[in-house]
Amino acid sequence: IQEVAPAGGYGKIDTARIFPKRGPAGWQLWSGSAIMIGYGFYQVGQLNQAKNEQKYLERQARYAVAPILQAEADREYLERELVNLKKEAEIMKDVEGWVVGQNPYNSKKWYPRTVDPLNTQRK
Repeated sequence: IQEVAPAGGYGKIDTARIFPKRGPAGWQLWSGSAIMIGYGFYQVGQLNQAKNEQKYLERQARYAVAPILQAEADREYLERELVNLKKEAEIMKDVEGWVVGQNPYNSKKWYPRTVDPLNTQRK
């Protein structure tokens, strides 16, 4: 014998009792997520502005100190150049026609000599 549904059908299942409503509605999730994402973008923008301001201030400080550092480097270069010119004069004193400090290459453009600040032969 085959079982069939009772006359009038089965009784209605109360799903509200079995599956109670849990959590916020979909529109609440979407709006909450949108607000949090918007706030995150706002915070990123604020952080970027603060970083740019800090970089600007550091760059201004670097520009202010650059002439002092360049002058110090030029002074050190001249001191090393003077030592090298004295050594060159001592070494080339027996060579006729040698001019101390003159560029041996045929060029009208001035190039600074390569002066090694870590020259280990210097005393």
